[in-house]
Amino acid sequence: MACIQHNTQLNHLVIDLGCSLLQFVGEVSPWTPAHATAARETLTRLLQQQQHHTEQLVELLTDRRYPVEFGVYPANFTDLHFLSLKAMLPRIIENQDAIIAELDEAVHTCVDDAEAIRVLTTVLAGERELTAALKALVV
Repeated sequence: MACIQHNTQLNHLVIDLGCSLLQFVGEVSPWTPAHATAARETLTRLLQQQQHHTEQLVELLTDRRYPVEFGVYPANFTDLHFLSLKAMLPRIIENQDAIIAELDEAVHTCVDDAEAIRVLTTVLAGERELTAALKALVV
């Protein structure tokens, strides 16, 4: 029964991860100077990591035969085209901090769902590492 109760919350996390500002930035290709190859490569790696985290949650919901909704990017993201990565990083980090808070809350909320806890703790740890790597780009 616990699985059924938490599926909606898990699907909200799928939407928040899959439609995060980081994922949006990956699609709009923010401007970076020619010499910022390392920053672009790091961003690409982090995008892929977050996509993998989303896939982990989708796989859990799919195994439960839950109809997964993937959502759309928030409308306020559309104002963020044609910006530099440097200008976007503080906003991306703020969005990541909100995602981490939501994942942390889900770990506590889904405490009676061992399978969800296993996936959520893995995703939470990965998102924390990802956010730390983003913060390192700001320096």
